Amino acid sequence: MSIITDVFKELFKMFVADLRLTLATLGGVVVVAVLLGRGLVGPVTSAGLLVLLTLAVLAETVLREARERRER
Repeated sequence: MSIITDVFKELFKMFVADLRLTLATLGGVVVVAVLLGRGLVGPVTSAGLLVLLTLAVLAETVLREARERRER
């Protein structure tokens, strides 16, 4: 039972460790889901948007971390 709780604790830490990254990713998914749900974009376009938004969030996170480490 201890292993299961340890795994859940680690998963929780992984998603909460960088709250900005988590919220930005979820926000991108919500935006694409709304666009897809309203019929404003098709499935292929929504997949492309998800890839671009995810890469943008990742790039912003990496740049922010590099900036913070440079300041230390």
